[in-house]
Amino acid sequence: MKIDFVVNSHPDLTRIAILEDGRLMELIVEKSDVRRIVGNIYLGKVNAVLPGMQAAFVDIGLERSAFLHISDVRGGVIDAHAFAQSLVEERPVVAEDPSGPIEDLLKKGQEILVQVTKEPISTKGARVSTRVSIAGRYVVSMPGDPVAGVSRKIGDRKERSRLREIVSKVRSEGFGIIARTAGSEQDEDAFRADVERIVEKWKEIGELALGSRAPALLHQEFDVVTMTMRDIVTLDVNSFVTDSREMSAEARNYLRKIDPGLAEKVKYYRGRVPIFDHYGIEGEIAQIMNREVPLKSGGSLVIDQTEALVAIDVNTKRYVGRRSQENTILKTNLEAAREVARQLRLRDIGGIIVIDFIDMDIEDHREKVLNALRSELGRDRSPTKTCQVSPLGLVEMTRKRVRPSLVQSLSEPCSRCGGTGRVLSSLSAATRLERFLERAGLRKMHRNIVVSVHPELAAYLLVDEGKRLEHMVEKARLDVHICEDARLKVDEFKAYSLDTHEDISALYDS
Repeated sequence: MKIDFVVNSHPDLTRIAILEDGRLMELIVEKSDVRRIVGNIYLGKVNAVLPGMQAAFVDIGLERSAFLHISDVRGGVIDAHAFAQSLVEERPVVAEDPSGPIEDLLKKGQEILVQVTKEPISTKGARVSTRVSIAGRYVVSMPGDPVAGVSRKIGDRKERSRLREIVSKVRSEGFGIIARTAGSEQDEDAFRADVERIVEKWKEIGELALGSRAPALLHQEFDVVTMTMRDIVTLDVNSFVTDSREMSAEARNYLRKIDPGLAEKVKYYRGRVPIFDHYGIEGEIAQIMNREVPLKSGGSLVIDQTEALVAIDVNTKRYVGRRSQENTILKTNLEAAREVARQLRLRDIGGIIVIDFIDMDIEDHREKVLNALRSELGRDRSPTKTCQVSPLGLVEMTRKRVRPSLVQSLSEPCSRCGGTGRVLSSLSAATRLERFLERAGLRKMHRNIVVSVHPELAAYLLVDEGKRLEHMVEKARLDVHICEDARLKVDEFKAYSLDTHEDISALYDS
């Protein structure tokens, strides 16, 4: 499989497209004014301990306090400055996992080292963990953790055994390490050098923590482009193309330090046609905002994102005869399974996901579809977990969510509907206006009224020579003038009294 990274650099945002065999599979967007914080390490101060939730809120210097659940209090909680001192001395204390309630582990005002595991989403603050780690080229280092392991993505047993032996040798006392996929086929010297670099970084973090007062940022994760460079080492990348001369130079310099051969894969795009247009990416990005995704078989996916979960419905347009109905359904569901996995990556959808495939009566067909989904999800860099088909024919799954989905990042709630996706029908809006006029007529304070409405509602009221409006006016016994105002919502109106020269919109609207 050919993997290409295409980067569009702009003063306001950077977009990174990941293509697999020429097809867009992932899109990473970073706005210049919104820096990602996942991976950052902070010296935080406990704001509140909530025994009922078995959680705490930690001030890390952001607008909202970070959320720390007891399940993320791994490796115990050590006084921040004692932990920092142990880092400086390169002998982190190995702590056992906590067994008591959170109120016995944390106190208000206590300073602790935490790392962000999830970006702030919607009204929720960032999620943090006390188990801090730093990723190097070949290993992930975790101070205070006794583990010495190998990434699950390395499947070869012989290689796993070799790497486990190496990490056990190069591991410093008090530092847990896990071999990354990039470490496959690397020798002991390469691992040792990587570990030494990270231990030195931990020492710097410890020194910074000792000289800081909470809240304070101690370690900032790489920017999105540098993180992409790091991924190139672990993936068999065909090319890294960018329309930024500066970025291409930085990328080459970064990769030369790791592997001079990788630097040759970096290319600077000089074409006059925008880079995403040249690679056919821009058109696919526009479709990310669509609720419906067409399938080649004639069916479609309908994706609905809610606060609690994401629902994906699989539809088929037609059946080809009764005898081939089951095969048609199987074909559509298999295609849908592959496209669902792609859309989850492309839209960066996380959390709970429920997929409603077309009903299948044959057990073997259900297994084939589930296996196809799991196989395709195996290419996803984000961890996923898929359950068996439920009695209702639904597939429930989870995908690790560390940031808002791409749709949430690229859009904002509709000013017309408030984000619901629906507005009152013209009939409902007209009925609401009629009730307003009836209430105004009963009060007899405002006999001459100018009502401003959206052009669509005006057209509805004035159809058939204005008989609907005439009926309303006669019933309320008012003199009403209708004006069009395209700035209003379809189901909104403004009423102005010519008698008292005031806005009376709120007086009679319940």
